[in-house]
Amino acid sequence: MLFQYNGGASLLHRLGPLSKLIWVGCFSLLSMAWDSTLHEAALLAVLIVVAWLGARLTLVRQLRVMSFLIGVGIPYFILSILAIREGHTVMSWGPIGITTEGLDIAGALTLRIFVLFLASYIYLSTTDPRDFVQALNLRLRVPYRFAFGISVALTFLPLLEEEGHTIMAARRVRGQEPPRGLRKRLAYWSGYAAAVLVNAVRRVQQTALAMEGKGFGAYADRTYLRELGNDRFGYICAVVAVIATAVLWWSL
Repeated sequence: MLFQYNGGASLLHRLGPLSKLIWVGCFSLLSMAWDSTLHEAALLAVLIVVAWLGARLTLVRQLRVMSFLIGVGIPYFILSILAIREGHTVMSWGPIGITTEGLDIAGALTLRIFVLFLASYIYLSTTDPRDFVQALNLRLRVPYRFAFGISVALTFLPLLEEEGHTIMAARRVRGQEPPRGLRKRLAYWSGYAAAVLVNAVRRVQQTALAMEGKGFGAYADRTYLRELGNDRFGYICAVVAVIATAVLWWSL
């Protein structure tokens, strides 16, 4: 499964959850601030290298993870080109025109989707949800119920993915392949989405009953099986990331 924590001993695996969260925030802030295709492409290239060297995520795996975004990115790129009319006209077909500024901004907006997604994926694949909850609760003093809710949401992502694969396999065993035609395909995928939603609600109900049966929230103080260590190197990396972000923000 793609959207789940994968244990390892890489550099990013050893960093603390909050340090990596600051890194993700810095990448996201720069991506949202820049409107240049060149800048967004450079940011995406840096992220790919960080994922490859820092998290040991191969290029093949990164491409496989981002492949489903192509279906969103291409239409978004085309619509952005057609919506932006400023700049020098490169091509025109009647009322439809493509400008240089439109190409640049459309490319930047499309690459921004990949940057934000890849940064989030690196964080999810290298951060144990239990460590994330502990860091929020003990370091940031976030209420435990709220932190645990975020952890459950992160944990449910791979579960929903697994449910989707199971439902798709069951349909194929019954000979239910995706039909042809737009209307039939919409009906087919609507049924698929409804089945995934029903299973997700069932999972939530089971989790709520289990938490209630185990007395979740009965005590104000929480105990942990293992505690987070002193992440000095992570703090240094976070400070470097903030300084680099500030320099790039004001210089570019």
